[in-house]
Amino acid sequence: MGNRLSAITLLGQEPTFFKLMEERYHRHSTMITTNLVYDEWHNFLGNKPMVDALLSRVRHYCHTVTINGPSLRDPQG
Repeated sequence: MGNRLSAITLLGQEPTFFKLMEERYHRHSTMITTNLVYDEWHNFLGNKPMVDALLSRVRHYCHTVTINGPSLRDPQG
C-alpha cells in the first residue's frame, strides 16, 4: 500500500526528488516544505525543463501555505 502521505523538505537532491514526485503524482498526498518561492526552484534545482514539469504537477492540485514571521528555530526570533 505504501505511504499515503509523505512530508518532504526540499533539499536539492534533484534526481531523487523528481523520481519521488513522479511516483506519487495522482496517487498519494505529499507535503513539501521549503523556504523558496516557486520562482526560485529553477535556480535551486537547476534543470529548468524538469523543474517546469515538476511545478506543473505539484501546483496542479496543491494548496500553498505561506507562513510569514520570525523563525521558530531562531533563538532571536
